[in-house]
Amino acid sequence: MSPDARRTRRPRSVRFENTPSLAVKPQRESRGRTEKARSSTWLGGHVLNPYIGFLTLCGIGVATFRLEPALRLTLLWLVLLVLVLIDAESGRFKASYGLLNLGRGVLVGVVVALPFYLFAKDFFHATASLLYGVDDLLVLLERVVVLVPILEEFFFRGVVQRERGLLEGALFFGLAQALYFIPMAGGFPLVVGAFVLGMALLGLLYGYLYQRYGLTTSIACHVAVSFVLLVLPPLAARIGILMG
Repeated sequence: MSPDARRTRRPRSVRFENTPSLAVKPQRESRGRTEKARSSTWLGGHVLNPYIGFLTLCGIGVATFRLEPALRLTLLWLVLLVLVLIDAESGRFKASYGLLNLGRGVLVGVVVALPFYLFAKDFFHATASLLYGVDDLLVLLERVVVLVPILEEFFFRGVVQRERGLLEGALFFGLAQALYFIPMAGGFPLVVGAFVLGMALLGLLYGYLYQRYGLTTSIACHVAVSFVLLVLPPLAARIGILMG
């Protein structure tokens, strides 16, 4: 190669090496997105941790034992609502809607709850009166069928089970029901234990449906079970009085 050719090539290589890389800007943008994602994960991991959320719910439940039942339940439901809204804002919450899954949930809920209604209707009538303390069937319907199942499924399935698995979601659900029931159970730990076990088993059912078909199915099943066990007994009693 001639010396003239070398001289002409050398400046080209120098100019090429000193030219800023076109990949610098995309790398910076990618690094910014990564840092933003890490920040979001940090917030979600610390603010939306299911253990912290559940301990917050338990703390409010224990601190409000002596309040009027209606006010106490309202406070607990507000805590659940805040936890669900925080999780939804983080972008980790996932839910989908489908009529087929809705029908599946209702069918499973009715099939599971109907035998308990037939054999222990009076017990569930008394439970509804103790827990919710309302004689107005419309108010009971709004709370037991519309409000509570949606909030509980969003938190215990959409947050706890998603992050910690089926068993912990069911266990937390059963323990949360004990928060509702303990002030009315008095000094009967065996009754409370049986109640928690029964609710945890229901939590397993809801969790399986959530895992298999999605949140729509678990909500529908929860709504059907709550209606059959807690709304249908006083409704049947009211109809019996009117017919009587």
